[in-house]
Amino acid sequence: MIRIDNATCKSCGLCGKVCPRHLTEVAWENGNKRTEVAAERAGLCMTCGHCVAVCPTGSISVDGLNADAFQPLSPMEISEGQLLTLLRQRRSIRRYKKRPVPRDVLDRIVEAVHASPTGTGNVSNGVIIIDSRDTIESMMKHTYAMYEELDRALNNPIARFFVKRKAGARALRTLDRFVMPGMRWYLRWREEGRGDEISRDCPALMLFFGPADEPMVEENCTIAAFHAILMAEALGVGTCFNHLIPPACKRVSELRKMLGLSDGVEVHASVTMGYPAVKFLRAVHHRAAEVRYV
Repeated sequence: MIRIDNATCKSCGLCGKVCPRHLTEVAWENGNKRTEVAAERAGLCMTCGHCVAVCPTGSISVDGLNADAFQPLSPMEISEGQLLTLLRQRRSIRRYKKRPVPRDVLDRIVEAVHASPTGTGNVSNGVIIIDSRDTIESMMKHTYAMYEELDRALNNPIARFFVKRKAGARALRTLDRFVMPGMRWYLRWREEGRGDEISRDCPALMLFFGPADEPMVEENCTIAAFHAILMAEALGVGTCFNHLIPPACKRVSELRKMLGLSDGVEVHASVTMGYPAVKFLRAVHHRAAEVRYV
């Protein structure tokens, strides 16, 4: 998969240093240095593109990677102080204006998603954008129905046993202690017509999906979602991580069909989006529970 132009290669060894699996090596041949792909590791390429990005002479190409997509680096236009201010002042937004997010703005957010790293080098995760409130409302009908059914199951000793057996004791504790106490109010308010507390009446929703058996797919989707959140913040769009929607996308067949999810592909993260209806005036003071050096 890795091709080296030894006519221009200077055998500096940088490609092998940055490769996660050290696929390239500098060897001596007839008294001359030569960069080669280690035969015993040739099949371990992660297509991360690090070797192409670091090569000072542009002598490396990787099958499946577009050489034209490797653009020269630009100077950073954001200082560490500006980045820290953005991180400190960003808030999760749960109340949105009834104003659509233009598609050109959503496309800019997706550009940040494209730039997100993955734990496996290659990219197999994707994003689904729903910017129709009618479509989101159709999704919510199925989502609320799933949680109603789950609530009934958790209150039935026999059904609860099978929920625990399938989901595990840890997941069951999370449902009991965190998810369902709030969800029961959401269900009640929904029935009373007081609003949609799952999607928060958002005008746009991003779903991050990938193959269920892909290594680190959940982490990859979460990182991609956070890239979207930071870009949205820079564009004045409010966001909120939402972990109530992905389980419905996984389990409800009508939702899977609506979203065009094929077998073996699951939604692992979701973010609600819209222009904030409420303006925060102060940053919330957060500190990590513990910080220590070892």
